[in-house]
Amino acid sequence: MQDHDSPLGSPAPVTAEPPRRSSAASAVSDRSTADARLREDVGAVVPGVRDEDGTVEPRLRDDSPAAGSGADRVELRVHGVSGGQAEELLDVEPAMRVGGDRLAGFFRWRREPDTETVPGVRREIFAWGNLTSGSSSRALWLLLLPFMLLNVAYWMRPGRMDREPAGLSRLANNVYGASVRLLALSLTALITLATAGIGMDLVAWQCGGLSEACADARPWLGFLATSDAPFSAPGLSLLVGAVLPVTVVLVLWRLSRRTAADYEVVASPVPPQEAAAAPLSHAEFWRNSETMARLRSAHIAVAVGVVALLLLVPALQEDLGRDTDPGVRAYAGLALAVLLGAVLAVSAASVLVPGVDPRWNARADRVCRILRDTIIVLALAVAVYAVWPRTGWSAQGRLPGHDTALNALFAVQGTFAVLLLTAALVLYAVDRAHDGAAMRGLAGPATAVLGTLLGGGFSAALVYQGSLWLSGCGTRGSAEGGCLPLDPPAAYSWLQLAFAFEAAIALGTVAVLALEVRRGTRAHVPAVTEQYARSVRDRRTWDIARARAVGRLTEVLPAVLVALLTPAVLLVVLVLYAVVSGNLVAGAVTANAAVSGRLGLLAQEAVTGLVTVGSLIGGLALVGLAWIGRSAYRDRPTRQAVGALWDVGTFWPRVAHPLAPPSYAERAVPQLTARVARMARDGTGVVLSGHSQGSVLAAATVWQLPADVQGRIALITHGSPLHRLYARYFPAYFGPVAFADLRTRVSDWRNLWRTTDAIAGPVRMRDAAGEIGEDEVLDIAEPLPDPRSYDAPPGEARRPEILGHSHYTSDPAYAESLWQVLRTLDESPRSERRPEGAGS
Repeated sequence: MQDHDSPLGSPAPVTAEPPRRSSAASAVSDRSTADARLREDVGAVVPGVRDEDGTVEPRLRDDSPAAGSGADRVELRVHGVSGGQAEELLDVEPAMRVGGDRLAGFFRWRREPDTETVPGVRREIFAWGNLTSGSSSRALWLLLLPFMLLNVAYWMRPGRMDREPAGLSRLANNVYGASVRLLALSLTALITLATAGIGMDLVAWQCGGLSEACADARPWLGFLATSDAPFSAPGLSLLVGAVLPVTVVLVLWRLSRRTAADYEVVASPVPPQEAAAAPLSHAEFWRNSETMARLRSAHIAVAVGVVALLLLVPALQEDLGRDTDPGVRAYAGLALAVLLGAVLAVSAASVLVPGVDPRWNARADRVCRILRDTIIVLALAVAVYAVWPRTGWSAQGRLPGHDTALNALFAVQGTFAVLLLTAALVLYAVDRAHDGAAMRGLAGPATAVLGTLLGGGFSAALVYQGSLWLSGCGTRGSAEGGCLPLDPPAAYSWLQLAFAFEAAIALGTVAVLALEVRRGTRAHVPAVTEQYARSVRDRRTWDIARARAVGRLTEVLPAVLVALLTPAVLLVVLVLYAVVSGNLVAGAVTANAAVSGRLGLLAQEAVTGLVTVGSLIGGLALVGLAWIGRSAYRDRPTRQAVGALWDVGTFWPRVAHPLAPPSYAERAVPQLTARVARMARDGTGVVLSGHSQGSVLAAATVWQLPADVQGRIALITHGSPLHRLYARYFPAYFGPVAFADLRTRVSDWRNLWRTTDAIAGPVRMRDAAGEIGEDEVLDIAEPLPDPRSYDAPPGEARRPEILGHSHYTSDPAYAESLWQVLRTLDESPRSERRPEGAGS
């Protein structure tokens, strides 16, 4: 399914029923009747030529009031997820389908009137799809999904943002933001530990410590393993192994810096009209470069510091463990450890610095860059210290310090998750933005925990599968000939167990959703038969009912999210059982070793099997991501499908995790704002028409417009997730009060949606002063009929498709809404326009 309103491949609706049907038994809904009455009253909308899908494209007559106003007006369309080519979106491709469908159709040359919804109103397209799905390399952003989820969770706080918090709400608000940012920082450390677990622990330390056995099994590691190899000394071997995590850190650093430069825009000379009810109207909302630079420096510093610690601890342990006097070298190692720990702690604390005042941001950015550079210098000093020759030093067991760091990191993540959950509960209880927040304000913590679990699962799968591949064992612990006894950290087994739980829960969730669709289909059948006056036995009746049931599945998303978080609860229960039974000793143990006592051997075997299954699932997940990335590199449709995920997840600025995929809105919103403001100041009436995610961009653009141009702007949203998704999951920034403020900034606002659309819904407004009731619904309050016609239209042999989320601009209601907002736009007072350069 294509999400944009492309003219190609769209079985768009037909406005007329077959003549054999009586009006009482018409398949057109009450909304269609109202549309027809409106066309008859205003005499403006008339059937035009058929579009590419054989649908009558509604247009306005040349003698309509809108067509005869003589004013310069533009319909500026903003597409939704996955985008499309500019020529395709503008309807200017030379061939136009006038009948049939994708498989077999009738074509003719496109005429100029076919490219206009309203005669004399030119159409422009803002194509922003390349920001998320244009480059082949951007498909690899799929691997950064855990980072993206943490960044999204930051914006999902349930507390109000239209006033300065005080007391308990202020404390909870600060704890919420700090917990998310520290969880994001822990994810960077976790990924660094995972790559170091392969390069430094498994390859350099464990395999190198096996000497000739490792060289025989893996000849390409002979330069590390054989006794006379140039890098056989533990310090040199660890330095070689550190190349892998350092390379990953450098790639993420480079990617973040490059995208920041590509998305940088010039600030508008005229600020927007800020309002407390609309946080997205703040002038600095989409200018986040300094905050992100500070966070990036902190994350890079922590990542480099983690690698340096893993390089330092084995050498320092060796020096301190000697029977003789440790000497100057040991004291130098201790000094490096103290300095490294202090700079790491300050770097971690720097992510908590609020980014409000630009001058404060600039100072904090300089301090963070100094900390980052300092930790790099310390890492170089640690490298020199580690490679210093030590007589009799050999690698044995696991890499010292690696397990301890991993266990401490998991404990810290659990602490931050609890703090985040507590802060969200307090905010929802004492200072909620509105009552419609999903999961009673807990959607943010749930998303953060899910991202953390996903990052941990990816890390565990990477290390476990890496250990199996390096060891040559079919399964971990097997005694096959030539199998190297490599031992990954025990804590990862718990995450592999979570992967197994996650797979079982996902299968159960799919089954429950299928049953929900079946139940919903039966519930919608009576309404479909009444609306279209057809038999309940007709298969098309059930198809329409099923489409409506699927369109309502968005409401079960919170339950799905809770189900996917169940593994975290199960892990906690398992750990508590291990503590009660006395099997959780100092230091980490594997999941199957922790379960014994009363449950005995059967429980151990069951958990061992689940850990093995989880390991296989994690490996398959990594292979699947690699395959998707490879397919996206070669295939543009796949690349667009991957980019569609980021269209939803990367709308928000990177204020929690700077290494996440970049925010396209930081580039798109200022571009749209500058274009719309320029056209409005030149006397052009602008109708912003946003579909799907494009409607969110359109709303954000209106909030950023200066006051002197707002009388020349109208808004049409279609297939919009503004209320159904954004108001529920981002209640601090979207909601009834914010939408009421948005309505006052435009001359008119129309919202089109369908019951079969799983994303869109009505927009509800409530004025902060009480002038608009809580139940006030923006036009159009009733859903568009889908399909418009039950039977095949005249001249066609196939019934029109059920459109769902796509092709709103082909619906007659779109042309009527455009005519209505144009009429309101022409009637809006122009004497109130301010001269160019005026402030808000």
